[in-house]
Amino acid sequence: MDIINTLWVEKYRPHTIDELVLPTEYKTKFKEYIEKRDIPSLLLHGPPGTGKSSIARILTSKNGIISEKSSNVLVLNGSSKTTRGIDFVSKVIEPYLKNPVMGNDKLKIVFIDEADYLTDQAAHALRAIIEKYSECNRFVFTCNYVSKIPDALQSRLTEFKFQLLPKNFIIDLCKDILKKEDITYSDSDIDYIVSFMYPDVRKIIDRLQKFSVDGKLNVDKDSVMTYENLLVSKFIGIMQNTIQKKYAMNSKLIQETIDLLNKHAYEIDYRKIFEDLFNRETLPPYIKIKINQYSITHKTSLSPSMNFLSLIFESIESVKSYIDLVK
Repeated sequence: MDIINTLWVEKYRPHTIDELVLPTEYKTKFKEYIEKRDIPSLLLHGPPGTGKSSIARILTSKNGIISEKSSNVLVLNGSSKTTRGIDFVSKVIEPYLKNPVMGNDKLKIVFIDEADYLTDQAAHALRAIIEKYSECNRFVFTCNYVSKIPDALQSRLTEFKFQLLPKNFIIDLCKDILKKEDITYSDSDIDYIVSFMYPDVRKIIDRLQKFSVDGKLNVDKDSVMTYENLLVSKFIGIMQNTIQKKYAMNSKLIQETIDLLNKHAYEIDYRKIFEDLFNRETLPPYIKIKINQYSITHKTSLSPSMNFLSLIFESIESVKSYIDLVK
C-alpha cells in the first residue's frame, strides 16, 4: 500500500514552494535556489508545524535541486540517540561527505531534522566539517529552538525564521482536507482539535484522520485533551482570572494543577508546555518573559513539576505588579 495515499500528513504535505504559506521574500529566495540548483548551508527554525521540514524536503527533492536523492541526500533525525552525538559525525557524516556527487547534481546535502537535540560536541564538530567540505556539500538544519544551536555553528549558516501559521488558515486547511476525503464534519469539532493541537499542523492533520471513521469526523475529546493541553488551559485560566482580578477563582484551578502534577509528573512534556504557552497570542509579553525564564531553568531543576508551579506563582505576581504599574 502506498503510504503517501494512506497517511494524510504525507498526502497533503506541500510539494512545491508555491503551496507553502511563507513570506514573499522567502518564496523568492527559495525559488532562486531551485533555479540555480544550489543552496548555502541553511538553518530553518521556528515552532513545530510551520513548514521547516517541508521546505527542506522540497529543496532536497526533484522539485528542488537534487535529482539523485538516494545518493546525494543524507537525512538524519537529530533527536535520535544514535545520530545526535560526535561519534556519528566522525563515523557516518564525514565519510559520506568524502564520497563524490553522483549523477548530474551539483551538490550533496546532509539534512538534519530537530538539530536542536544535537550534543554540543557534535554541533561544534559539524562547524568545522561545514567549512572543510564546502565545495560541493551543503547542510540543512531544522530546529524549534535556535538558542540550542551554538553561535559558532549558526554563523556558518543562512538563517530563515518560520512563523506560526494563522489559526484561521489551519481551520480552512482542515475543512479542505475533509471535503477532499468526503468526510462530513461539524465546525465545532474542527475548532476543538485546532484549539488544543495548535500550532502543530502535522498533529492536527493526524488527528483529523484518526477521528474520521465511516465518512464522518467523530472527535474523541479525551485523547485530544492531553496532560500538556490541560496544564496549558489551566495556566491560561489562572492568568485570565488574575488579569481580571478574579483572585478567588484561582484556588480551584491551582489545586487542580497541583493534583495533575502530583499524579502525572513523569508523563508530562514540560518543554511542549513552555513552547505552547510562549506562542499563545493571548498572553501578554510580561508573562512570556517568565515563561521564557522557566523554560531555561526547567533543564536544571530538581523537580520539573515544582519548576512549573513556580512559573505559575511568579506569573501571578508579574500580572499584579503590571496592573499596579499602569494604574
